Amino acid sequence: KILLCKILRTGMDMDKVCCIILNYNDASTTMSLVDEIREYNCLDSIVVVDNCSTDGSWKQLKALRDLDKVHVLRTEENGGYGSGNQAGIDYAVTYLEAGYVIIANPDIHVRACCIERVKLALDGMPEAVMASARVTSPEGGDLFSYWTLLPMWKDLLDTGLITRRLFKPMLNTPAYRLKEGGDEGCRLVDAVPGSFFMLKLGLLTPQEIKELFDRHMFLYYEEKVLGQKFKEMGLKTLLVTDTSYVHAHSATIDKSVKRIVDKQKLLHESKLYYYREYLHGTPAQMAAARVLLGLVLAEVWFLTVVCRMRW
Repeated sequence: KILLCKILRTGMDMDKVCCIILNYNDASTTMSLVDEIREYNCLDSIVVVDNCSTDGSWKQLKALRDLDKVHVLRTEENGGYGSGNQAGIDYAVTYLEAGYVIIANPDIHVRACCIERVKLALDGMPEAVMASARVTSPEGGDLFSYWTLLPMWKDLLDTGLITRRLFKPMLNTPAYRLKEGGDEGCRLVDAVPGSFFMLKLGLLTPQEIKELFDRHMFLYYEEKVLGQKFKEMGLKTLLVTDTSYVHAHSATIDKSVKRIVDKQKLLHESKLYYYREYLHGTPAQMAAARVLLGLVLAEVWFLTVVCRMRW
């Protein structure tokens, strides 16, 4: 009855699937993905959000308005990954009555059968609100596909270049230990990468939908925030293991934030916010986290700026 009430309050069409693609200074990659997926029958609409690009992307993206089922909008400022995608979700719900939304980075490649399989997984488990697929590289290798939500001290270990390698076995649940969810091809996880995932909006109230992404975070850790929110709601996240998509990891981010040390700074800012707001870190814990993250940043600066290493 609660689920039915939520669906009735949203006024959405539960069968409509909308794919949201967030662009920032990378129109060519965004347009390439639109061209790749726009004829998929499993997609009812595509919303391209230009996150107030500074390179002329908006002028190029406006041409997409002439394409069937493609909608293009522009934010007034670049508020980051979460803010831009939230603008897309708001549009999809308000104007397109979407019941499912896909968040997709421009630098992915995804087949229609993958999208259909992920939706099938969500439909097969009533309490599942978010789902994704295995991530592979353009060369076909397996990439990181899920997280286990950790307490603060373990999450800090996962930040250090050395500690995350030394303690790797205790920082994420091995795939063979993941519980089955819905069907034998799905596993229950805490969070999935933000490069591609699907949300079943019918499980959420209109207010929850409007506040899916935390606008105080610019980049990184949005996935863990979603995972924490859904966990507190008693909702589930699925990883579909019998299908996959391709992600050219950080290809889009690299065009906007070029230096590794600058990306690390953004990561640390998001981590500290996550620790304070979602893990409810004490003043002493936050002080310790700042010290440890400062040491990690110094290590990254030395290796990338002084030694000119890349990874």
